[in-house]
Amino acid sequence: MFLKLIHDSAMLPLDLEANKEFDLTETKATLQRLKELGASYEITNTTTLSEEELSNLYVEAIGPSVFKRYHVRQVFGSKRHSGSLFGKGVPALLVYEPGKQYPSDVYPHRNGDRLVTIRAFLEDLLKKTEKAPMTAERREANRALVERMDRLREKIGPIGVPVSELIREGRRR
Repeated sequence: MFLKLIHDSAMLPLDLEANKEFDLTETKATLQRLKELGASYEITNTTTLSEEELSNLYVEAIGPSVFKRYHVRQVFGSKRHSGSLFGKGVPALLVYEPGKQYPSDVYPHRNGDRLVTIRAFLEDLLKKTEKAPMTAERREANRALVERMDRLREKIGPIGVPVSELIREGRRR
């Protein structure tokens, strides 16, 4: 997964609902932690971008909102001036899936009555990513259990049932 944070370093985020609990230092720390867990990221400063480049980024960012049917126009501006705050007054986070050229998601966005902020998304992603290695460890522990049961079965003799089926049956009860 590749994450692209777009913000203006010369401007503090506006006091809007979309920027709720947004802290650049904390966001960078979370992105760094995600990088340690396998994700990659890039921070784009809009002060160095031309208006055309920023506009192209906004057009790229609204793509996922069309497919996933959520609203970003008024999050990054207004009905008349859509995208006017994109990456300036309202920082944006674009999410790219591996091998894809265009983003699969954009934050913040409004899904019905619920506003999903950058912070909420990153915290959720971090929790999910940190839990993933635990499941791999559990699988490894299960593998060790299967091997131990195989050794015991060899000592006991054939019982006519593979260990994997015994484990599966034990989980059902």
